[in-house]
Amino acid sequence: MRRETNRETGSEKRDTVVPGFAARLLRVVRRIVGAPDYGAYLEHCRQVGHPPRLTEREYVAQFFESKGNGVRCC
Repeated sequence: MRRETNRETGSEKRDTVVPGFAARLLRVVRRIVGAPDYGAYLEHCRQVGHPPRLTEREYVAQFFESKGNGVRCC
């Protein structure tokens, strides 16, 4: 007689997700949708070695202001 595995019964733990995968997925979705990513801005500032010059509110305002200045087809 065949015994079911944990994977087949659904009782296996879901801790197999790579740490940081959810953050990367969220970053990709934000880019697709066109939403600003303040976390990526903070990470960039940390890597370059200077403190962030914009608050989150200022960053979002600047992001959407720059999006409105381009040529659009629709």
